[in-house]
Amino acid sequence: MLLNREVSGKRWHLRPDGIGKVTGQLQYLTDMTHPEMVYGRVLRSVYPFARIISIDTTEAEAMEGVLAVLTSKDVPGLNRFGIATPDQPVFCEDVVRYVGDAIAAVAAISPEHAALALDAIRVEYEELAPLDSTDEALAPGAPELHEHGPGNVLHRTEIKRGNIEEAFAACEHVVSETYYTPRQMHAYMETEGGLFVPDDAGRLHVYAATQHGYKDRMQLARIIGCPEEDIRVVSSPIGGSFGGKDELNVQPYGALLALRCLRPVKMHNSRKESVRAGLKRHPMKIEMQTGMSREGIIQAHRVRITADTGAYATLGAPVLNFATEHCLGPYSIPHVDVEGVSVYTNNGLSGEFRGFGGNQAIFAMEGQMDRLAEIMKMNPWEFRRRNMRGKSDPGPLNQRILVTDGLSQVWEAMERSDLWQKHQQSSSSASLPPWIKRGVGAALAMHGAGLGYGIPDPAGGRISLNKDGKIEVAFSYEEFGQGLIATLEIMLCDLFQCSTSDLSIIIGDTDRVPHSGSSTASRSTTMAWMALQRLHTPFRSKLLSVAAAHVGLQKMNL
Repeated sequence: MLLNREVSGKRWHLRPDGIGKVTGQLQYLTDMTHPEMVYGRVLRSVYPFARIISIDTTEAEAMEGVLAVLTSKDVPGLNRFGIATPDQPVFCEDVVRYVGDAIAAVAAISPEHAALALDAIRVEYEELAPLDSTDEALAPGAPELHEHGPGNVLHRTEIKRGNIEEAFAACEHVVSETYYTPRQMHAYMETEGGLFVPDDAGRLHVYAATQHGYKDRMQLARIIGCPEEDIRVVSSPIGGSFGGKDELNVQPYGALLALRCLRPVKMHNSRKESVRAGLKRHPMKIEMQTGMSREGIIQAHRVRITADTGAYATLGAPVLNFATEHCLGPYSIPHVDVEGVSVYTNNGLSGEFRGFGGNQAIFAMEGQMDRLAEIMKMNPWEFRRRNMRGKSDPGPLNQRILVTDGLSQVWEAMERSDLWQKHQQSSSSASLPPWIKRGVGAALAMHGAGLGYGIPDPAGGRISLNKDGKIEVAFSYEEFGQGLIATLEIMLCDLFQCSTSDLSIIIGDTDRVPHSGSSTASRSTTMAWMALQRLHTPFRSKLLSVAAAHVGLQKMNL
């Protein structure tokens, strides 16, 4: 099958996993089975906030077909997880903090037996008044959801520069607005799940969707209380993630059950359980006050961001950092006063979601730009050009950014587009019913790729010639729909001037690949490209040296 072809003068590269995905032939991790496997299920809280008075598993343990019933007392290591802040219990000990908090887990010979066992677990609660808004959580005297306080604040951020009060006083026009962005569910086609297989040597093989196999391995080792090398994590291919599977989900329960039963355990969340227990996009309240001169040049920008991180930290702090950085947009603003706060509530879990907090901030900032342009009676696209940062300007945090004219190029391409030109000529919608509005809008955004400014962001890769004579590359990245394998093929074919049949690509298996870091924030393509640039020359030199020795030459050049 040809993977590259010319269509209308353009070179097309067919995705190597595309046919398998569209035909349903590709096996995802949740499709895996084992002849000896049993089924795992998790008992979750029905209350958003309550004390646990007692947990009685006696009846469930005695049921036919039930192999294991686990609670917090059965966690041999750390009863907590969380990529950045490990504050989420594997199993709650004395308090539940959201509808979906895990209390117990069972393994049984069938899904039906597992469901019956969950129903047989008796939990006595003392229901507490939940904190269902950030205002309630920040109010004086509010109950603290976590002991590490202060209050219910997970994280605070700020950016301050210039003299904001003097700048506002000198502005000709000021726009003040509050923007609210909602909670949002990833709703991937493949819900959370996987297969957990202990072997005779005492190792655990984890086949479960994640965006960071090595980080999963580290967290699972802490929970189980074993060396990381005793766990193998296979993390690709994935049927959608968008950030929602970056944090542990079913992995702690599948791992603990498999080691207790010494049998393979399959877990696969229903859609209902995925909605209850899965990560969501952070809801945010963003208050903005923006002032400009008579000529329409932005002089001052004040922002207050309040993010609802939910019951546990997950990646709430880095998400707030990202929102704080991006609430200035791709614009040059001399006087800035930004403060952000991420708040614990009983509203489930907020975590990573495509855009990582930038989407909420950009939505608000671009709303401000349209409102400011309207006051100026100026074309909103032209107003953006007037305030764009220069190609050599530092970033919002005064960090160095690679010199690029990409912003101007995007602006000009939009300005020339047929759609925008038709919009500029404007067609009347007077004939439409008053409740129907038609229009064309445009927004401008600058978005960071990688883990974020100031965060160490290393990555590793390996390139070798395998026994089949193919160029083999290995990264710990995962394919979850973003087209990583096709991207790697294109880069390698360009780098070595070879065909796809000359390549072997290995990803997402901690036993076979080096540590490449997280498959998040669009970093996989960038990091893989950088790694290949550094690996290419030494690999090529070694390859030629071995080839020269094999044919009896001192040196071989290509």
